[in-house]
Amino acid sequence: MDAMLLKVPDVVACLGVSRAKVYELMASGELTSVRVGGSRRIRASDLETFVTGLDASWRKVVPAGPHSFK
Repeated sequence: MDAMLLKVPDVVACLGVSRAKVYELMASGELTSVRVGGSRRIRASDLETFVTGLDASWRKVVPAGPHSFK
């Protein structure tokens, strides 16, 4: 069974970003987290939702044009 709740280092490895960036994403509400005792955990489903949403937010930022990414 895959882990349902991920530790911050697991999320760091999955996203390829720094620990500070993960905490920044959690603080801003972009990445939902839950408290378990005195620790923060990220639901695997919330991480998947965050990553899926990156494509939608990227398309809003990048202007369409001959050099835009597909």
